[in-house]
Amino acid sequence: MPKKLYITIAFILIINSASYAQHFGINRDTLINIIGQKDELLKQKRLIRFIKTYFQYVPIEHSRSGAATLQQLFVKYNLPDKDAFINFAQSISFNKIHDLKNAEMHMLAAVGMARRSNNSYLLYQFLSHLGFIQTDIGNFTGAVYSYRLAQKEALKLKDIYLQALLDVNISDLYYKSGLYNQSINYLNQAQYLLSTELPAKRALLTTIILYNKSENYYRMKNYDSLSIYHQQLLAKNSPSYKIQTYRQRTAYYLSMLKRDYPTAIKQINVLKKDDKYVPSDTENQQLADAYFRNGQLDSAKVIVDHLLAKDAHDDHPEIHFHLYEILAQIAEKQGNNKLASDYYKRALKESQENNLKITQVGNISSQMKIDETESSYIQRTEAYKRERLWLIFIVILAALIIITIALIYRAVKQKRHYEKLFFAAKKAELAFINSHEVRRYLTNILGIMDILKHSDNKAEEYEQMEPYLDKSASQLDEAIKNISEKLNEDTE
Repeated sequence: MPKKLYITIAFILIINSASYAQHFGINRDTLINIIGQKDELLKQKRLIRFIKTYFQYVPIEHSRSGAATLQQLFVKYNLPDKDAFINFAQSISFNKIHDLKNAEMHMLAAVGMARRSNNSYLLYQFLSHLGFIQTDIGNFTGAVYSYRLAQKEALKLKDIYLQALLDVNISDLYYKSGLYNQSINYLNQAQYLLSTELPAKRALLTTIILYNKSENYYRMKNYDSLSIYHQQLLAKNSPSYKIQTYRQRTAYYLSMLKRDYPTAIKQINVLKKDDKYVPSDTENQQLADAYFRNGQLDSAKVIVDHLLAKDAHDDHPEIHFHLYEILAQIAEKQGNNKLASDYYKRALKESQENNLKITQVGNISSQMKIDETESSYIQRTEAYKRERLWLIFIVILAALIIITIALIYRAVKQKRHYEKLFFAAKKAELAFINSHEVRRYLTNILGIMDILKHSDNKAEEYEQMEPYLDKSASQLDEAIKNISEKLNEDTE
């Protein structure tokens, strides 16, 4: 190949790589803004959401290229913990194309890196996704163990929303194990936790809970409960990109429970052609079941053979059991008893493996319950300590208030006592002034007046007595003023 052609191809690849982000949803400005975030926890939350959202919408055929582009951008902008995030993105991209083994490998690498940096939030996220991948693989034991570790990190973070999300993931594990009542219990627990969260934050997860409950009630063949949740999904204004799939899927579930298989077949095929449909093997499994129950045995067998060939390298005993059972029943209806017996044997083997996995799930989930109880005990102990401190504070405060009231009461009582003493002293003083001064001056005046009254020469006598009379009147006036001033002092 000519050198110029090599250069041209390389140039085109560079341009494509640079523009890929814009064509398939990687917004460089948003990513730079996230990486520049100073709050480390907020940065990690936004970045996890950024990666997950990107792979939700990117076409499957561009998933691996998208992961490579993200890796280049993480390195270019020197993202902290970039190796952990690169492995996380790689895992999500492999999961997108249903390469679950590689998805698990990269997520395990991300978990190891987060553990070395002792990052509780990243550990929670990576372990939760690892558990989800292991559930899809059929490794229920590994999934429960991953969820158990994630639960411990969620309790450390004291984040109610993350605990609710983990309960939803654990419920999915129980659902796939055929333990539907336990699955619903975890969904109810998640719903209870979400009741304390803001509506905007719980909207998406609430939709998932409604759908997951619908799945459980379908497997339990509970038509009435399924119908209720189907109506709630129809009425739900949800931001979930899967909401259209959820609605149409629960609609054909209702047809299946009514045994209206022709309608169910039609609904499934319409769903698979819907632009908003999120691809899943669920539809093929249900379509095979509908064809079989509708008597279309060849159509059912084609789909079952395809599903078994596709899952040949995955460990799905709970799915394989049902598929082999369908094949056995088809062979039986077609009169091939030998082939039917062979399929029944395979179904029995898958059933035994599934029972073993369910037992293992039960053992580890029991340990999870112990962890939850221990955590609840620790939380209640801490709450008791806080309540005890508050009680001590309230008791001390109440004691101080009582002492303060007692001191105020004592001060008021003493004040009244001293006021009484003061009043008595004033009263005695006024009595003294009245008896000694006022009455003396008044007696002088009365004596002068008596002399004048009995005098023969009143004019002469008055002239002689006038200075004494004037002096006594002035002294009387001063005494009265003194009494007035004393009274004024009392009122003040």
